[in-house]
Amino acid sequence: MRGGLRKGKILAKGYDGHGMRCPAATKFLLFQRENGPDVRGSNVMTFQSIIGQERAIRLLSRMLHNDRLVHALVFTGIDGIGRQTTAKALAMALNCANRVGVSACNECRSCQKVISGNHPDVIIVERSGAFIKIDQVRSLRQQLRFAPLERGRRVIIINDAQTMNAEASNAMLKILEEPPKDTHIILTASQVTDLLPTIASRCQHIGFRPIPVAKIADVLVAKKNLDQETATALAILTKGSLGRALSADANKWMAWRKQVLERVGAVSKESTQELFVFAEALASDKATLEDALDMMTTWFRDVLMCKFQPEKILNGDFMENIQGASKECSVDEILEKLAAVSATQSAILKRANPRLALEVMMVRLRVGNRWGNSLSKGAPVGLKG
Repeated sequence: MRGGLRKGKILAKGYDGHGMRCPAATKFLLFQRENGPDVRGSNVMTFQSIIGQERAIRLLSRMLHNDRLVHALVFTGIDGIGRQTTAKALAMALNCANRVGVSACNECRSCQKVISGNHPDVIIVERSGAFIKIDQVRSLRQQLRFAPLERGRRVIIINDAQTMNAEASNAMLKILEEPPKDTHIILTASQVTDLLPTIASRCQHIGFRPIPVAKIADVLVAKKNLDQETATALAILTKGSLGRALSADANKWMAWRKQVLERVGAVSKESTQELFVFAEALASDKATLEDALDMMTTWFRDVLMCKFQPEKILNGDFMENIQGASKECSVDEILEKLAAVSATQSAILKRANPRLALEVMMVRLRVGNRWGNSLSKGAPVGLKG
């Protein structure tokens, strides 16, 4: 059971947080997961503490200031950018006894309960296994028959709402069609199109954007005592996810990054056999394949930028290697290499055989632009697998 049970939230059905029978309340299983800068256990959970989401915070602040918060919201974006943290901050603000403007005070009894995960009217639903299941939503509907236990508003946070199975989605739709009084429902999802259209149409959509590299790097320097160069490189690797950057093992990531970039930089000098060994190594590690291809894209992007705006190079610690590669390649050759990586990413997303796709990419990277335009238009023939 990943992360254990969250006391005070949704636990094993019919039992309280101490494992005792609790017939007066219906609760259900919840797994703790990370999705953004986790502030449980810290003393700060305000809108001001949310990093890099100024537009989303501005919209929510305006709703609170005008007392016109809609009953259902959907927060979309990648993992680790603050969707869950913002949902909790909103729940705190709605229930805070001493609100400062539109933000919670973080000190009153209600705020402390939300921070510790023990507020009875802030209910967080997360997937059980691969999906959020019908029994979870049915139990939620049962709980919503009763008024909030404390003064203020009840807030339901449905994390990874795109994982609701068909039955759970239809049950959630019924809740949204007849929203309980003094209750606000917040769904988080990767993108709004992952939800049933009927659910999405009943929620106000607020998009959360990847956090800028500079802001993630600043946080890493402050919180993990990394040097600026390492922090920037790690921020690039995590693609705008502050939560992912904070949880990453910097030494491990940087060592892996160094190996990948050194191999990519030497592609034009290696034999076909060596390139195929490299392709096999990448294909065998499915967990890092996407990151490796993204890293290759930043490498060739830097090689291109070196010709025009070298001050905008991202992988500054490889400056000498990038300058050398930039001198050796024409603009057309660099663009072909970028197209080769992009075509491979697209092919793998379309379920091409990863090893074959990577082998073709390696050959294209080695020979530059001599393959012509036929391959740059998409995945080569015969890669479906």
